[in-house]
Amino acid sequence: MVNIVYILYLIGFFIPGTSALGIILAYINRDDSQEPYTSHFRFQISIFLTGLVYSVVGLLLYLFSLAVTAISGGIGAVFFVFPLLLMLWWAGWTIYSIIRGLRALGRNEPIY
Repeated sequence: MVNIVYILYLIGFFIPGTSALGIILAYINRDDSQEPYTSHFRFQISIFLTGLVYSVVGLLLYLFSLAVTAISGGIGAVFFVFPLLLMLWWAGWTIYSIIRGLRALGRNEPIY
């Protein structure tokens, strides 16, 4: 089940909603699992929640950039760089975290 959640997270980059299915599965299986799997489920939950925070902040920055661009007559479009960089950072961090988790799972080790 741990592998399935990691894979759902990866698929979530291309098919919306699969990450939400992954977090549901992680929450359901978290309490019934044993180590090292419990640590992976906790890690997967933290990946999702951190990504949710990044997404909300990215959306707020995007809306701020949109407002500044409208007010300044287009000059504020330079602010669109900030939400773009934030979301690229989030994507890279998420992929790195998933790969790190899969590697630890492949070695049958907990992840912290």
